[in-house]
Amino acid sequence: MNHCHFFMSHSDKHRILNCDIGVRDISDHAGVYLTLHLDSDRKESLWRLNTSLLNDVEFERFVKKEFKEYMDYNNNGDVSPSILWDAAKAVLRGKLIWWSSYKKKEKEKYLIDLTTRLKHLESEHVKSNNDNTLSQIKETQQILNRLYEDQIEKRAKFIKQNYYENGPKSKRLLAWRIRKQQADRFIQKIKNPANDKICHDMKSIKESFVTYYTRLYAEPHRIDVPSVNVFLSSLDLPSIGTEQNKRLTQTITVEEINKAISKLKGNKMAGEDGYPAEWYKHFRDLVTPLLRDCFNHVLTGGEIPPSWKRAVISVIPKAGKNRTECGSYRPVSVLNIDYRIFATILAKRLEFITSELTDTDQTGFVRNRQTHDNVRRALHLINKMKNIESIAVSLDAEKAFDSVCWNYLYLALERFGFNSQIIRCLQSLYNSPTARIKINGDLTDTLQLERGCRQGCPLSPTLFALFIEPLAQAIRESKDIRGVLINDITYKVGLYADDILITLTNPEISLPNLFSLLKIFGMYSGYKLNLQKTQILLYNYRPSQDVQKIAKFNWSNTSIKYLGIHIPIDLSDLYECNYVPLTSEIKADLQRWSLLPTNMHNRIDIIKMNLLPKLLYLFQALPIQVPSKQFNEWNRMISNFIWAKQKPRIKFQTLQLQRDKGGFALPCLEDYYRAAQLRVMIGWCDPMCEAKWKEIDQSYCEIPLQSLLGDQPLIKRHIYADLLPALMKVPIEIWHKILKYEKTEKSARTLRWPAYDSDFAPANKDKRFIQWLHKGITGYWKITDKNVLKDYQRLQRSFYLERQDFFRYLQLRHHYDRNIKFLEEEDTGLVKIFLDSCKGNAPKKQISRLYKCLQTSRNNDTTYIKTRWEKDAEIIIHDDNWFNMCKAVVMTSSSGLWREFAWKNTVRFFVTPNAKSKQNKDPDKAQCWRNCGSVSAGHFHIFWECAKIVPYWLVVITEINTMMGLNLAPDFTVFYLCDLPQGLRNSDKYLLLILLAGAKKAITRKWLNVDPPSSLDWIGIIKEIYTMERLTFSLRLAADKFEKYWKKWDLYSNGKIL
Repeated sequence: MNHCHFFMSHSDKHRILNCDIGVRDISDHAGVYLTLHLDSDRKESLWRLNTSLLNDVEFERFVKKEFKEYMDYNNNGDVSPSILWDAAKAVLRGKLIWWSSYKKKEKEKYLIDLTTRLKHLESEHVKSNNDNTLSQIKETQQILNRLYEDQIEKRAKFIKQNYYENGPKSKRLLAWRIRKQQADRFIQKIKNPANDKICHDMKSIKESFVTYYTRLYAEPHRIDVPSVNVFLSSLDLPSIGTEQNKRLTQTITVEEINKAISKLKGNKMAGEDGYPAEWYKHFRDLVTPLLRDCFNHVLTGGEIPPSWKRAVISVIPKAGKNRTECGSYRPVSVLNIDYRIFATILAKRLEFITSELTDTDQTGFVRNRQTHDNVRRALHLINKMKNIESIAVSLDAEKAFDSVCWNYLYLALERFGFNSQIIRCLQSLYNSPTARIKINGDLTDTLQLERGCRQGCPLSPTLFALFIEPLAQAIRESKDIRGVLINDITYKVGLYADDILITLTNPEISLPNLFSLLKIFGMYSGYKLNLQKTQILLYNYRPSQDVQKIAKFNWSNTSIKYLGIHIPIDLSDLYECNYVPLTSEIKADLQRWSLLPTNMHNRIDIIKMNLLPKLLYLFQALPIQVPSKQFNEWNRMISNFIWAKQKPRIKFQTLQLQRDKGGFALPCLEDYYRAAQLRVMIGWCDPMCEAKWKEIDQSYCEIPLQSLLGDQPLIKRHIYADLLPALMKVPIEIWHKILKYEKTEKSARTLRWPAYDSDFAPANKDKRFIQWLHKGITGYWKITDKNVLKDYQRLQRSFYLERQDFFRYLQLRHHYDRNIKFLEEEDTGLVKIFLDSCKGNAPKKQISRLYKCLQTSRNNDTTYIKTRWEKDAEIIIHDDNWFNMCKAVVMTSSSGLWREFAWKNTVRFFVTPNAKSKQNKDPDKAQCWRNCGSVSAGHFHIFWECAKIVPYWLVVITEINTMMGLNLAPDFTVFYLCDLPQGLRNSDKYLLLILLAGAKKAITRKWLNVDPPSSLDWIGIIKEIYTMERLTFSLRLAADKFEKYWKKWDLYSNGKIL
């Protein structure tokens, strides 16, 4: 049976008008007809600066000249700074478009002239066979190659090419991901919200989205300002003072602008004006003065630049949602970079104030607060609720950020004490903003925005936290909404931005009152509950019919989901509800990813980017035991994935070492788990940590939690006496095991508190030491200086000790000198992190710091590989030299491909005849394939010692010495293991490592080949690297650095025909 198929892109499916099989009228085959609508409408796109121009010195001079002319002509005081800046962007944009067009035509003409000249020279060379003509041909070819490289650079830029930097298969992998991503994001059909009909053509799809977002961002009704003020005034909300307002509204400085510009990420989408982050970084000295004037004009109440009002909304499909509904797409506003710089400065100023204005119940986007804080708190509360009549309510709001009523927000800010200047500034940012929606690469008509915090604006998270805080405070203050009581403190509400969990007792009364409050707040603010997604978990409670009618939520007797964590009614099921399904998901993901065209480097990156974050989130959120067999299972799965189910060539523990230690930085899941659990104990020590879970933890212990850490007898007493809940035992038990494993139990004594030191007998009998706590003498770190207990006079002045305390001081000094003093100097790792935390210097990247300490304590290293090299080469490699060799691997070029290759050479990755012989238990297969006569060809022989490879190395070494101006003897540790000579400049180290990597690559390209590589093979490889490094440096806007690093190669290659 014959078939006829029409193949076409998804993006053109809407063009199909009809597809029919005709009749067999003039043939014995029926005609197949496809009718298409070939409309002539062009997609409307936005101009974007080609950042590769920033490498052009002539372009830079042109921009500076045009900008100076513009400023000289227009900066006369008659125009406001906002208009002056916005007009500057518009004028420059026109100049830049002209420049690009002019240069493109000029380059095309130059290319045609070069091609014509090359044809003429080739024809002439055929006739004359003249060496001078040949030299001109090669020179012309080099110029043409440069021009073609520039074209490649431009194309690579716009398809987000990172093949060279990330590995040999990354281009294919990235292309696959991009194709999948574009297919996922492409909207083929949508339901028109105006008539509920499915439409397929682009015009109707665009109109449908405009209709939907016009409704979404329309203000539903004008709020009753007096009623809102009464509501806000009735709440006990904090308020900022005059000094804080002064800091908020003080003049924006050049330093603030430069910091904000430095934090901008490159290779990101520009706003509607087309100027990307790279432009601001490159021309910061040029534009910063004008930006400063513009920003301060806006800050003091002036109008904003008109371009700030405009945004482009990109719609991203939500996972698991119906793709035909407009509401199933997340709107992300792409704003102009200058707007984002200004908003970043304001957000930074608000950062410290927000933490003072919002209760610690709110952990979303507030300084020094984490997602996991609320999860841990929720687990504590649910553990308490299991014995009382109570409910846990997980609220879900409909389009929470998009529904923010601006007038309510301004009134709330006023109630928080913000002065009129900062409020006017924020009002100007939200005065008549507009947006266009980007759908399938095409832009819709402009729509007006009347409410909402724009997702993509640096200010939005902070403003939303202040927007929602009055609701949280109203819940806290309501006597008719009753929370869970722990140690005389009531806990009702926990927030992470718009994710809210409310824990209530006496639900028959509390729930209707909560629902009533939410209605009032929604009427004032625009906040609206999504009834279908709001969940309620019941504890010892069956709701009455009246309550069920009022609260038409999802009622559950088993579990709810909060912040990505499945919380079961019985907390002993936490592992089963979270880790078991995640393990199944990981198994399926690894199976799917194993089908992708990736190498080992890519597969390890996949583990880091996709698998680790999922597990690490659970490690931090759930204080529960994960059995060793689970880690073993994960490790087996990861190993099979990395080695494609083949026999591993490198030890799993070696892969887990850091790159500069000879490993590949494969995550050690067990150490990440332990680090995540220990992070809780850093919170116990850190006086800056004010999380609610911390005060709940403390309520279960009659002594300060910090005092437990260095005192093993105290720890055992609290664990075995069952004084602490299971949620607190896990980190303590892990800490106890680590100290025992590392043999640092004695060292940890420096964390003890004199008043509770179990080895300090006087404190157990004399209660006066407890009174010292109230004077400020807590841990030993408070009363020591450089490992010496401070003298009594200093302590007396600092802590107001009395004369009667002198004998106690002598007792304490004797105990300290005898049992603790000699230990403090030894601690530079884990114990030091906790000591610093006690002193208020907790590390910023806590899990990373803890993880590194735990990795160090394992004593894994690559010295076993060093020993093998020493045996093969009959040499001695000092440990310091070996670690320098390992570090050299990380410095080999800009390319992940070449860094991986250099690492493989160092760790003996390749399967040599010797290894093959051992695998097959066949001694005959150990012979060198080059037929040199060796019967035992290992790594050292294949890469260095073989009689047929020695001449190749001698030529390469001679050329390297000539090129680099060195006089190095042929040394295996230098030219193969990269033990570089001392005193080399960084640029010379960079080039030498590339030359050596290329030399080794020439050998592997002749793998199993009888003939060894030649110096021409090596030179060809270096030329390949040269081209890609030039492209990479250009994309990084570092063309001048490339010229510096490759100067010696350029001189060498120009003096010798390659």
